[in-house]
Amino acid sequence: MNDQPVATPKRRGLRFSLLELMVVTGIVAVWLPTFFAAREIPSLENQVQQMRALTSDLSIIDENEWSIRTLPGIWHNIHGWKYYLPAGAEMELRLATEGINSQGDPEEFQSVDVPSGIHTVHLKNTRSHDREYITEVFLDDKQVLRQIHPEQWLESSGSTSSGSPVESTSEAFPLDKPVCLRQMRLIESNPQTRFRSFNSPQEYDAKGNLLCLVPRGYVSRPAPRFVTPKNGAFRNTWGNRQGTRLVVGITNQLNGLLGIQPDARAIMDDGWNRWGKVLNAISVRPLLDDSRSVKPSTNNMSADSPVTKIPTLTVTNSLQPDARDSGNLASGVISENGKVMRVFVHYSSLPSGALIAVEVIFDSDHPDRIGFLPHQIQGSPPIKACQFETRFDSRFQWRRIDLLPVNQDGSVAESESQLVPQVTTLQKLAAQEKSPNGWQAIPAEQMPTAPDTIDEDALSELKLTTDVADFSQVTYPAGTRGQWDYKGLPVGQKWLLPRRGAQVTDGQSVDDAIQAEIQTATVYPGTQAAIPGGAVISNVRVTVPMPADRPIWLEIQRQ
Repeated sequence: MNDQPVATPKRRGLRFSLLELMVVTGIVAVWLPTFFAAREIPSLENQVQQMRALTSDLSIIDENEWSIRTLPGIWHNIHGWKYYLPAGAEMELRLATEGINSQGDPEEFQSVDVPSGIHTVHLKNTRSHDREYITEVFLDDKQVLRQIHPEQWLESSGSTSSGSPVESTSEAFPLDKPVCLRQMRLIESNPQTRFRSFNSPQEYDAKGNLLCLVPRGYVSRPAPRFVTPKNGAFRNTWGNRQGTRLVVGITNQLNGLLGIQPDARAIMDDGWNRWGKVLNAISVRPLLDDSRSVKPSTNNMSADSPVTKIPTLTVTNSLQPDARDSGNLASGVISENGKVMRVFVHYSSLPSGALIAVEVIFDSDHPDRIGFLPHQIQGSPPIKACQFETRFDSRFQWRRIDLLPVNQDGSVAESESQLVPQVTTLQKLAAQEKSPNGWQAIPAEQMPTAPDTIDEDALSELKLTTDVADFSQVTYPAGTRGQWDYKGLPVGQKWLLPRRGAQVTDGQSVDDAIQAEIQTATVYPGTQAAIPGGAVISNVRVTVPMPADRPIWLEIQRQ
């Protein structure tokens, strides 16, 4: 017998037959194309959409709604769309070339009814040989709307477009709402700026073209006369939509101050149209009956400024400090047929405990104007007067004042032919006496009467102007750029002050006339940098006796 052990064969971990291999291979072969197709489909769909955009085909998404798409571009100044309108729907095409803004619809426009079915619309902008602005609208290649404006209509250096909500592929839109096909705003020319152009803020009325499809008889939504934080993009800002505005507390430079933003078209400087940029500001200082003065913020845009207790400002809709809207976003009080808006700025945390509120007034008939009327709040120590002092006047290089001439004996001319104000330079004004603190009073009798004001409503006019014709040619000292440099158009500052004479109180005559003073400087506040061109008016101070019954007005207008 053979007693040797028999070797046991090794067992393999994975064993399968040829049939099983073929089944697995078949499964993988079937699944792989699906996997790669899923990866490729989005790219292919995008390519299909791109190719479809190059055609003029329109897909009707919903037979009960608009279906609209843009057409491939023919020329840079020709834009086209294709639409489907259900039968029985009454719609019209509107074209406006003025009053284009982000807050409402243009008041003036041309319109034409559009037929139902599938049709094309084209918009064409051209300039004629006579430099006329020509805007034409075509419906199925037939001209239906046309606007022509002369060369003097606008000095333009280009245009900006907000585009259109309509894409290059078909989209559905409800029939009860307008659809903007295209909005284009012309850029205004300004030869004194770096790029020789000025792009007005979106809320300002602009010239250009606006083409919309709207329900027939659609009532246009008028743009408001005023803007507030309730309008959206105007944080801590109140005032005229196209004019002077009040800005409160948006930057550390404005803590405790009333920021004044002039009309953008008066200065025409894009750099100062941005949010957070404020050209001028006013501090308010109550004077108590015991001659104590409550010092306002001494903020002069300098890091080396002395630290003082800065008052807290709260904007409300009335003289009640807590009468504000949710989130401290006062909406303003509109009156006088919607032409006047008021807000109330309350001051707290004043060292003396004085409680004041300044009623800030805007008049849409005078968009460059802003009014101030101080009020003493209940519980405050007696206030004798309120002083309003401008803070950043050095930026504008005002060196001239319009005053009535004086006779040789020192009296003011009284003949009607001599009541025309004359330009008085700082050199001529320097001969008059100054107070120990550097303030120089402006004689009330030398301030002319403001035009269109008579009798008891007469206002005295204090007007400051600059001798700089082109600020783009001014060379600023190192370290002042971004703070004190100004590249806008020359503007003037004008104060309109109520005329108040002596009144009798408790048997005694008290002079309660409003006083105006100026202060001059040769260097920018908080710096040692010399102001180009020499001394300028750095501050204006207006003292209003309390109680006040008529506002004082400030205007910053193009010179």
